[in-house]
Amino acid sequence: GMFDSDGRKVPCVGVSIGVERIFSIMEAKAKVSNAKVRTTKTKVMVVSAQKKLVDERMILCNELWEADINAEHSYKLNPKALTQFQYCEERGIPIAAVIGQSEIEKGVVKLRNVATREEREVIRADIVSEIRKMLQEMEQSEGASASS
Repeated sequence: GMFDSDGRKVPCVGVSIGVERIFSIMEAKAKVSNAKVRTTKTKVMVVSAQKKLVDERMILCNELWEADINAEHSYKLNPKALTQFQYCEERGIPIAAVIGQSEIEKGVVKLRNVATREEREVIRADIVSEIRKMLQEMEQSEGASASS
């Protein structure tokens, strides 16, 4: 029965699972596989290459949100590009959409694969389809490497 300071007999049943042990095993497996554990659902980080582009970051984020793509941007007014890229790496955000004054003038966005650091320019109007294509390619390559 249940422990009761008054000495009453209360029938009950208890169950215990080793949550600590489960997490320990998961952490050990992650260390062995060298896999980066994603700590966020964010798929795209909108990065500004220069100062005073918070409005542009917000507009691009909104476009991605409307297309049902999990995106975010730094909430600092003038964040450093390197700090934004490090944020992506630490949290496992796979794509950085980089905008600067020259990209805005040309009507393009640079899409950066955070893991490989490969960048390519895409036309701003095509950004949603290009991001979806990149995410699909990343998922396929992860699936291929996980099965081998």
